[in-house]
Amino acid sequence: MSSNPEGNNGNVLGPQLNRARQTANVAHGVVIRFKEMGLPDSLDAELASLCTDLGDLWSASEALSETLQTMVEARAGWDAVGDSLVDIRSGIDHMAWHVKSVKRPLTKITHYAYRRASARGEDE
Repeated sequence: MSSNPEGNNGNVLGPQLNRARQTANVAHGVVIRFKEMGLPDSLDAELASLCTDLGDLWSASEALSETLQTMVEARAGWDAVGDSLVDIRSGIDHMAWHVKSVKRPLTKITHYAYRRASARGEDE
């Protein structure tokens, strides 16, 4: 299978590759934001988990939205609706895993943020 200049293989891998790039950009944006704000290295493990989970949640929500839109607009029969529902269930299960995973790092970094804000007397 040959790749085009953008690194995707026609319609087979194109959307997934683009979504993967966008997910990585979202996750990277989270890392950059917190590191620019001075998040200490001692919270790097939490930051790694946080950025991965948030990026994947963002991506999964985009995919869920697209699947719902396709299902509602399609003129296909029950088999196509069933396939869509399986995809929706799979996406929701994936999101549920990340929702559970993100809670601990999110809480730790949130506590750090409020401690820093209190120490500086920020009103934001």
